[in-house]
Amino acid sequence: MKTLIHFKDSGQDFLRWAVDENGTVIDCWPFQADVWKGLKVTNLAKLKVGGVVEYNHHGRSGCISHLVTGVVPLAPVEVSVRLDGDGYATNTVRGKRASCTYDASLAVERLGDKLFPGYHLIIERLPCTAVGRLYGKWRIEPAGAI
Repeated sequence: MKTLIHFKDSGQDFLRWAVDENGTVIDCWPFQADVWKGLKVTNLAKLKVGGVVEYNHHGRSGCISHLVTGVVPLAPVEVSVRLDGDGYATNTVRGKRASCTYDASLAVERLGDKLFPGYHLIIERLPCTAVGRLYGKWRIEPAGAI
């Protein structure tokens, strides 16, 4: 599964890396993709918030001095939206949620932007029977880098 790694902003030219199942960097934002693509993250399985990325690149090992602020699997997520007195609100997914006063699908889009920044999103409404405050269910899938 692909993973999105977020770094603490210390003034460097990169803030996020997308890595494949093997830990190889496949994209980098907002800059320096040409520098980091192909680098192999060696500690991806045990990487967590507050840690550092260890790598191997062209036979050289090292670590990135910028702390990790997020490790997010790039996998589809299902989201529930409820209707309350203030509008539409999503459930909390990976510590994030969103709301909109007039459109449930916009709340879902905003949550998708928080979960998968820099990615095109495929948002699909799922079959759901509205019961109580439950308004509907959606699936958010990251489709590819912007």
